[in-house]
Amino acid sequence: MRISPKYVAADWIKIALCREEDWKKAIEIFIDRLDGRFLRYIRQIEFKKYSGFVVMALDCLIIETLQQFYTGVQDTPIKKGRDYFITFLTRGTFGHFFTEDLANKFYHDIRNGILHQAEIKGSSKISIRTELPLVNYTSDKKGIIVNRKLFHQNLLLELEDYVCRLKNQGEKELRNKFRRKMNYICQISRNK
Repeated sequence: MRISPKYVAADWIKIALCREEDWKKAIEIFIDRLDGRFLRYIRQIEFKKYSGFVVMALDCLIIETLQQFYTGVQDTPIKKGRDYFITFLTRGTFGHFFTEDLANKFYHDIRNGILHQAEIKGSSKISIRTELPLVNYTSDKKGIIVNRKLFHQNLLLELEDYVCRLKNQGEKELRNKFRRKMNYICQISRNK
């Protein structure tokens, strides 16, 4: 089973994860997975006119995937998607921009709107205007405006931070959750 452009599940299974060299390989597989499935395509389209919905949809997929890695679960538990997004958006690189209310609005109006109806809900909007903050309420305070470019840049920073933390051998809990998620992806029922 192919788990990224360059790797198959057997490549993951071969890694013992008892040496730092093993962790370098594991992280390389993870980066190839996210880059090969999402980020590469975002780079190809992100500056094209009207690409905001596609980029934001892919960003939402990355957010949910990263949150699953943070928690070490196979998939987002039923009825927990909102909680996953709120947790993700109110900590880390996004924590400086999102309150719980803004994150809830993002989940409902942006994420759910794009992924379920192929549109933004309510008065919320996606914009690429450079003078806008990453996220703010609309003038009617019923929706939010998300600066798609800044949002994506912060998601890349969050991903970079996650990879840096994985490289730190002191991050045992984060590494254990990463291993568990990769085992799920590779359909390994045991913890290695």
